[in-house]
Amino acid sequence: MAVTELTDVIVNVYIRRQIPALEDSLKIYLQEELQGIEKAVRSLTDASIQSTDQEPSKPKRGMVRFNVLPWNPLSNNSQGLVVYNGSAWVAV
Repeated sequence: MAVTELTDVIVNVYIRRQIPALEDSLKIYLQEELQGIEKAVRSLTDASIQSTDQEPSKPKRGMVRFNVLPWNPLSNNSQGLVVYNGSAWVAV
């Protein structure tokens, strides 16, 4: 079964847009603030438990995912919670 927004919780990543022409000091301030917000949202996205049918492109130690086939991180055709321990996905 594929992962879809109708049946699975999916976290969307925030990506900042181009800043319009503003006074230079205000433009720098807004850009730095938006970069901080983007970094915070991205960390929450990485840390949240998500249903997925494929391995994250850059897994990090502590990531938890609900694997949905065809992704088979445990090589046993099961679906369920898995956590990345830094070198492999293991069952929770």
